[in-house]
Amino acid sequence: MARLDRVKDITGLVEAFAKCAKLRELANLVVVAGYNDVKKSKDREEIAEIEKMHELIKTHKLFRQFRWISAQTNRARNGELYRYIVDTHGAFVQAM
Repeated sequence: MARLDRVKDITGLVEAFAKCAKLRELANLVVVAGYNDVKKSKDREEIAEIEKMHELIKTHKLFRQFRWISAQTNRARNGELYRYIVDTHGAFVQAM
């Protein structure tokens, strides 16, 4: 639930997940962050991170093990995402 920028290093999390075969066998990764379309951002840093995220997905073939949901501003939807994570025994990380 964060903006994509270098400080939060969400792409670093995705890259670490992508490179860990054992973790990929055990779990999938869902990221709720930023925009997933470069056309929606006007920030150069964010655009670079969006492009990097797409490259990681492609390079590491994460298509069936990774989902990227654009950041949500709807509180009800956010609450439902949190509940779903808990109900499915998922791990939640809040990037600050």
